[in-house]
Amino acid sequence: MPETLLAAEEKKIRLADLALAKALMPYIRPYLWMLGLTTLLVALVTGLDLLLPLLSQRAIDGFIIPVDGNAGVRILGVDIPDFTTFCLLFGGVILGGFILDFCQTLFMEYTGQKIILNLRCRLFAHMTALPVSYYDRNASGRLVARVAGDIENMNEMFTSILVFIFKDIVLMAGIFVVLFTINARLAFYLSLIIPVIVLGIAYFSNLLRQIFRTIRQKMAEINHRFSEGITGIKVIQTTSARHRFIRQFTRLSREHYDATMSQIRIFAVFMPLIGFLGVLSTAIIIWAGSASVAENQLTLGELVAFLTYMKLFFRPLRDLSEKFNMLQNALASAERIITVLQTLKAPARTTNARTAVERIRHLEFKGVNFSYQPGVQVLKDVAFSLDTGRSLGIVGQTGSGKSSIINLITGFYRPDNGRILVNGKGHHTMDIIDIRKRTALVMQDPVLFSGTVQENISPDAGTSKADLEAALKKANCDFLTEKFKGLDTLLREGGRPLSSGEKQLVCIARAFAFDPDLIIFDEATSYMDSRSELRVHDAMKKLMRGRLSIIIAHRLSTVRECDTILVLKDGRVVEQGSHNELAARGGEYAMLLKREKIR
Repeated sequence: MPETLLAAEEKKIRLADLALAKALMPYIRPYLWMLGLTTLLVALVTGLDLLLPLLSQRAIDGFIIPVDGNAGVRILGVDIPDFTTFCLLFGGVILGGFILDFCQTLFMEYTGQKIILNLRCRLFAHMTALPVSYYDRNASGRLVARVAGDIENMNEMFTSILVFIFKDIVLMAGIFVVLFTINARLAFYLSLIIPVIVLGIAYFSNLLRQIFRTIRQKMAEINHRFSEGITGIKVIQTTSARHRFIRQFTRLSREHYDATMSQIRIFAVFMPLIGFLGVLSTAIIIWAGSASVAENQLTLGELVAFLTYMKLFFRPLRDLSEKFNMLQNALASAERIITVLQTLKAPARTTNARTAVERIRHLEFKGVNFSYQPGVQVLKDVAFSLDTGRSLGIVGQTGSGKSSIINLITGFYRPDNGRILVNGKGHHTMDIIDIRKRTALVMQDPVLFSGTVQENISPDAGTSKADLEAALKKANCDFLTEKFKGLDTLLREGGRPLSSGEKQLVCIARAFAFDPDLIIFDEATSYMDSRSELRVHDAMKKLMRGRLSIIIAHRLSTVRECDTILVLKDGRVVEQGSHNELAARGGEYAMLLKREKIR
């Protein structure tokens, strides 16, 4: 996907904070009670934090410099006559705060990890159910960034941001209330600075959100370009494309750097501003408070407590600034994740009908038209029929629409008009999941996943090892026991260490294990040596027996034994018949034969 299109897709992602919270709620709701307990623990820890400066004030005014000349304090209706008892109480409050803080941190992390586990699994499950057209529009690098980077940012939001933001807000509100109880005049002076802080946060918030969107967009483009480069590394190293790729990657990295530096510059202004306001507030309180102490309107202990609370007030404010940085990053990621989760899944049924497919015995296309993009038809008035035990070959030049027929049969796309019938009933009334379960697709590029051969070919955990070994035998996979470890052969990414032909035979074994009603071969013998092609052809013949079979091929030798052959040209069926009939007709098929020098 070109960067311009990728950037355009990213720029569509805009969600208001309330809409974002509402969209996230279904994934958080199961853990609300855990968040509630975490919040309660945070409130208790905050309460103890608020109590410590007050105890310091009581210590100064009650023991160090007694206000009325009599040592002793009264706390919560209890008289504490000696300093030792007071120190034990003070130590108990500190210890209690430590224990509660430990419990709160542990439980908060547990809650956050549970939410992220749920969200990551739900996101992956959702992505596996999205229509194939979604993956045509979105680069793999972007989607990897969703499940990896964006989810990790969400992890920070739940484990390090939201609860601490709540804690800091509660702490500041509590401090404000306590300050007014100590001295309303000094608290009023402090309150004059609050509007400046709120306006500053609102202003910088808008700037940061936009910048973080740009940062995430550029990172997605970098991932996409890197993924493309690794996939096509052989082409890059053997052509002049290497320097072009380096220039493009460098440009994207520079744009990401510029966006990151913009974020840093904003915080280079914002953080010192908060620090300056804190120092200014302290200077004002010392100036006004010292005069009040001299006039006996304020005790020394109250002034010390007031200054301590002010320090506590600006500490969470600085923390909020840092957490706000992380929050904007997490919200930008949340927007991207919710955008994926709100993408409609491929429907299991294309109507509300509930027709189950017991067995596919007949397949028919009637006047089917199809286009990937409006106004550009790929298939035009395509018609054919196929019954159990019969085979259909589809040939034609590249771009003639061969693979599009497969996409329609398997329900990856829907026809513009015309009818597709399964067992005489409309394809659109069938449960597409049932149809796919009864269809095996062997593609041009064999798809095998990291893991054992058994994991790759087994339809479910209940399939016996004997049945899987029988499937390997039918598919001519004897090389697995001769060269490797049979079903226990460990495959790496891309099916390594198997050759192209061996990978295709394993894919055919997978089809045998699934025991389909309909088998589709899409250029299954391309890019193979003659020996491998013979083995694959033999396995294909065994798999086709007693089933509906569709073979799409460039090489006409692959389809010459099919009962019926369709010849496609520019999306239309221009010829239909057996190999001998079409060869004798002297039309398009005969021209293709001549090009392959097959007589």
